Amino acid sequence: MNGATSSPTARLGRFVADTARAPLRGDVARKAAICLLDALGLALLAHEEPTVAAMRDLVTPLSGPGGGARLWGGSRWAVLSEAVATNATAVHALFQDDNDVPSWSHPASLVTPVALCCGDSTDAPVAEVLRALAVGYGAIAWLGADERVARALIRRGIRTSPTLGIIAAAATAAAMVGLDAGRATSAVGIAASLAGGVLEPVGCGSDEWRVQNAQAARGGLLAAQLAARDVQGAAQALEGPKGLMRSLAGLEAVPEWERAPSVDTLLDVWAKPWATLGDNVPAVAAAHALRSAGVPLDRVERIRARIWRPYAEYPGTSWRGPFDTVAQALASTAFGIAAMLRFGRLDYGVCVRHREDPAIAHLVARMAIEPHDGQWHEASIEAVLVDGTTLRRTCADGPRRLMFQDQATAIELFEQRTRTSGRPSGVGAKFAASIFAAVDGTASPTVRSLLDRLS
Repeated sequence: MNGATSSPTARLGRFVADTARAPLRGDVARKAAICLLDALGLALLAHEEPTVAAMRDLVTPLSGPGGGARLWGGSRWAVLSEAVATNATAVHALFQDDNDVPSWSHPASLVTPVALCCGDSTDAPVAEVLRALAVGYGAIAWLGADERVARALIRRGIRTSPTLGIIAAAATAAAMVGLDAGRATSAVGIAASLAGGVLEPVGCGSDEWRVQNAQAARGGLLAAQLAARDVQGAAQALEGPKGLMRSLAGLEAVPEWERAPSVDTLLDVWAKPWATLGDNVPAVAAAHALRSAGVPLDRVERIRARIWRPYAEYPGTSWRGPFDTVAQALASTAFGIAAMLRFGRLDYGVCVRHREDPAIAHLVARMAIEPHDGQWHEASIEAVLVDGTTLRRTCADGPRRLMFQDQATAIELFEQRTRTSGRPSGVGAKFAASIFAAVDGTASPTVRSLLDRLS
C-alpha cells in the first residue's frame, strides 16, 4: 500500500525509507545543521553535570572507533549504544534542548545523538547525518499529531519525549542504516513496543528525567539494529487495539493524520535560549525583554505573568519554592521569570547557585501567574511599581533569532559554548562553518574528521 492509504505504522516506515534516500531542500538542511550545533554545544557545556558524569562512568570503553562512537567533550570511545545514551544525557542535562510543539518533545536529545554517533561509527558524510536527523525530527512531529497524541499522553502522566522519542530515534537510526520500507516499519513497531516514561521526575524535581531521553535514544537504535537483522516489529504498533495510541495515550480512536510525515516540520522547531523547562520559555522571553528595557526591581510591588494554560498546568511549572533541587528551579515558571529579572540571564549555573537568592524569593512572592487560552507563544510580564507605574513586555518583544536561530546566531553560539567548555578561541566557529559548508555543497566533511577537532 502507498503512504497515503497504509496504516500509520507502515506510513511512518515508508516515510523513513523514502526520505533517507532523498536530498534535503536547502532551508531544511540548514535548519538541521543549526539543530545539530545547538545539541552538540549543549552537550559540551554539560560535560561535568553529575548525571552525565555518572553515565560516562558506566560505559564500556573502546581503544578507538572499532564500531563504536566517541563521548562528546573528550577523546574516549565507547560501545555505540552506550555512546548514544551518554551523549543523549548530556544534550538533555541542562534542560535546554530544543522544542517541537506538535509532539511536546525535545528532539535534539533523542535524534541528534543517534545520527551523529552512527555517523561517527562509520565515518559517514555530514550530509548523510543531517538527512537522518531531519527524518527523526519529522517523525516525532508527526507522531504528536498536532498535539492530540502528545497532550493525551501528558494527561495520563506519561512523558512525551521518551515515549514518542524512541520511535523518532528508531527512524533516525533506520535512515542511517538505510533500511527499506518493510524493515523501517519493523523498527517503528519494535520501538513503539518499548516506549514509555512517566512525568513524576519532572514534577518532583528528581534527576532521572535526564536519562529518560537517553534510554529512548538507545532503545531506538536497538530497534533499528534488530530490524536490520530481520526481527519483526508489530505491524500495527501505533494504531492496533493494544497499540501505543490506545494503550499509552488512552485514545479511543486513532487520530486521523491530515498531513503526511514531512521533514519540513523541522523548520518550526525552536531552540531554548535559556536553561528552563520549554513551557517557561515564552514567559522568560517576556521577562528578558522587560529586563532589557530597564525595570527598577527595588520598586516592584507586584508582578503579573500570563502564560498559555497547558504550560501553566504542566508538572513542575507551578512550583514556587523552596527550590531544594536544581530540577525544581529548572521547571518553575516563577523561578525562571524572577531569575531573568534579577540577573538578565538564565544559564544552568543560575539554577545551581542561586536557588536561595533572597532577591529571587522576593520577586516570586510578589508574582501572580495567570493562564490564558490563546497561543503557546503568547506570554506577557507586567511589573507594577510602588508609584503605580506599570511596565509590560511580551515574548514577541524579544529578538526572534533567540528561539529561531539563523546561521550566524548558530555559529556565534557554538563558538561561545566551545570556548566556555575549555576549547581554544575559533575552534567552534570553524567547526560550525564546516557543517554549513556541507549544507552548501562547498565541502564534503565526514563526521569523524569534524569531531576530531573537539576532542
